[in-house]
Amino acid sequence: MNRAKAWVFKINTKRGWEFDQYFRSRARGAYEMGDEGWIRSASSLRYLREEVRRGDVFFCYEVDRKRVVGVTRAASDGRDVGLGSLVDFVAPDRAVRLEYPLLRRPDLDHILAFSPKRGRGTVQKIDADEFRRLRRILLAKNPRQAAKIQSLVG
Repeated sequence: MNRAKAWVFKINTKRGWEFDQYFRSRARGAYEMGDEGWIRSASSLRYLREEVRRGDVFFCYEVDRKRVVGVTRAASDGRDVGLGSLVDFVAPDRAVRLEYPLLRRPDLDHILAFSPKRGRGTVQKIDADEFRRLRRILLAKNPRQAAKIQSLVG
């Protein structure tokens, strides 16, 4: 079985939307995340169209606040423009809003997906070695949520 890929989904809360709208939602089913009005970067659109698959892990990152606030999974394959939302996340009760968010410095140092060096698009790929490191940091910083985090990230 192929292992799920890991991604970062970046938002800027100054544009009027926060991940807590997702994490606090009472939605029971898949939660639509982003459309072509929201996601415009060519690389993000390509990742969504060609690589994002149902079951992939997403780290929810607030760019302006420089922190990962939660972890979720894709409830759908990524889609192309013109089809509504470009990816759906699992129902919020299946995701984890972190008790202790991961901070850009020091927690996310050396993980390129969170740096401008990788690109500024909404969706960025997290390499396998970076994912393993991120998983360790996530579990160490949020031990009371370890079981639920492990159910999402393995």
